[in-house]
Amino acid sequence: MEDEDGKPVVKENKDHQILDTLDTEGTCIFTRTRGAVTEKGLWHRYVHVWVLNLPDSAVLMQLRAPEKKRFGGMWNCTSGFVMSGMPSLEACKKHLDTESGMRFDDHMYEFVFSCKEISVFKGEALKQWIDVYVVSLKRPPELHKIFYDIKEATELKYVGIGELEQAYHDQDPNFVLVAAPDYSRRLFHFLHKKIRNYLDMLPKIDSDEERHNKKGQQLLDRIGDVALLQQPQDLGVIVEPCKRNEAYTESVWHRAVHVWVFDVETGRLLLQLRSPKKRHFGGKWNCSTGHIKMGDPALPTALKSVQDDVGLKDVKESDFEYMFQALVEMDTGGDCFLKQVVDVYLLVIPNEATYPTVPDLASLSLAKGEVDEVAYIELERYPALLCL
Repeated sequence: MEDEDGKPVVKENKDHQILDTLDTEGTCIFTRTRGAVTEKGLWHRYVHVWVLNLPDSAVLMQLRAPEKKRFGGMWNCTSGFVMSGMPSLEACKKHLDTESGMRFDDHMYEFVFSCKEISVFKGEALKQWIDVYVVSLKRPPELHKIFYDIKEATELKYVGIGELEQAYHDQDPNFVLVAAPDYSRRLFHFLHKKIRNYLDMLPKIDSDEERHNKKGQQLLDRIGDVALLQQPQDLGVIVEPCKRNEAYTESVWHRAVHVWVFDVETGRLLLQLRSPKKRHFGGKWNCSTGHIKMGDPALPTALKSVQDDVGLKDVKESDFEYMFQALVEMDTGGDCFLKQVVDVYLLVIPNEATYPTVPDLASLSLAKGEVDEVAYIELERYPALLCL
């Protein structure tokens, strides 16, 4: 593994660190080096810090560096050992600062619970008393603005709460999953409660502009003269970018995708009922849609839309069939007139590559605040249901 300058990254040996060792009731009985504690399987203190992205109902997770002695190449929250005599809150602050460069005031760290955990990795038993904390953020940082230690992690991402719950349900080997029986139940109960409280405090209007206010600042490609799209050459169709808010308020031509998920066996479409809180097309049935961010291709946006909206996480870009491009002008029902150049894709299910059977509705993970319901609708019925 190399750093940005191409130099080898030297992994720090931390086996000399001093930890408190505990009895089975969590009482400190003596101190030992970290190396001795892990080698002999002694009880010790540990922390988990979950950074909760409230607007997106997601948590920040890191892909542990493959060189890590334990759980390398697996997704986890920020976690770490508690040094001898150190309060667990201070350990949380230290690990979050070291691993991701984020610093918060003490009151931002909410202690949720403690639990005993025995995990076995490559024959080594780890016996831990874990203190679990949550930091809830109304304005979470964008991933590219987060510093992270490349000796600790190789990637960061926001993982939806539903996706993490599914990982626990499936015992996904790509995630570090705590085996303690009450851990996931208590964690998800707390996370969902925080998200519900956050949503209840918001004005009952479009989540695009309030709950996801940061979306309004996203830059989109602004299209100048749409007539130029009929020309075979690149004639400067894309002009200066516009903010997503402007695309609505100023009726600016911009790019978007529509994805139609089609059950080829029964001739039904997988449609979604947009949340009534949405200002634009709220409470109406639609296919999966998405704005194409400035400079992005259409296909990755199409993939992201079905993954985020309805939780079809296993689909790949090769599953999508491009059908056509259309100019769409319509009243959104939210005091806006929308103008979009839409790339339309078809996603057929079942398919041999990713979904050999038609996904059951109960297995789908819906985007909270965006999608209230999904249903398979016969082709004959869709004209009466859609907002298009």
